Amino acid sequence: MNAIQLDFWKSKEECEMDSLRLEMASVKASTDKIRRALFARNGELTKRMLELETRLEAIEKGLCYGK
Repeated sequence: MNAIQLDFWKSKEECEMDSLRLEMASVKASTDKIRRALFARNGELTKRMLELETRLEAIEKGLCYGK
């Protein structure tokens, strides 16, 4: 059986600091997820842009040189 020690003697400032630490950890986790999603989306857009540039070059060659 595990005993849980309760701390009844924390000051108001200590309680606020604990809640701020928890909130900061939550915000950090959230921003990390958003950052990873943005990097993934940026990679997808970069790939799409390169594909479109390649297609545009092929179209321009076809129009200019008739090949």
